[in-house]
Amino acid sequence: DDSWNYYASVYLFAAAMGGETAGGHDFDMSFSDIIDNLDMTYMGNFGMHRDKWTFQTDLIYMKLGTKPGPILTNIQLKSWIVTPTVAYRVVESGSWDLDLLAGARYLYIAPYLSVVNNPVVDTSGSGWDGIVGLKANYELNEKWFMPFAFDVGTGDSDSTWQAFAGVGYKYENFDVIAGYRHLEWEFDNSDAGDGALNSLDISGPIIGIKYRF
Repeated sequence: DDSWNYYASVYLFAAAMGGETAGGHDFDMSFSDIIDNLDMTYMGNFGMHRDKWTFQTDLIYMKLGTKPGPILTNIQLKSWIVTPTVAYRVVESGSWDLDLLAGARYLYIAPYLSVVNNPVVDTSGSGWDGIVGLKANYELNEKWFMPFAFDVGTGDSDSTWQAFAGVGYKYENFDVIAGYRHLEWEFDNSDAGDGALNSLDISGPIIGIKYRF
């Protein structure tokens, strides 16, 4: 309609984290490892919609650490992931809605890596990537729906991409949504990895509540 409609979401991203250090060592942190070593986290987004336009910002903050051993004796990570986007609806036909989106993804990471027979890496880095993609929604009936999203981009990192698929249920003033989400980056020495990481991926199931007001 012609008025602005607002929404906000909070969610739990039960993700595992993996990647490769600049030294070529792979690391893999399960969701249970992250929970055991989690100091603080926040995950959510805020958006507004009017006619065919949608503006949204998604935010993930994590502070954690673990001791995976035996090669990597200690990993600590503080991270911000901020993704502002603008989307325009190009298909609104029957049960299908399809939006094209553009925006940016900001990544800040402060890794602390201790590797056997190698110096400790204690550094931080940040960077912006421009992204383009799409998001879609398929209504199964008046209550059930299936949301999808995909984006890809580059900029301060070599590449980044994200994918999400899920299922949701509508209540009067809010939706409950569950699905699976994957985020990935590839770095070089000048990127947000700041010489500490060659790659980073975060993926796992996600469940959240989206309030409409």
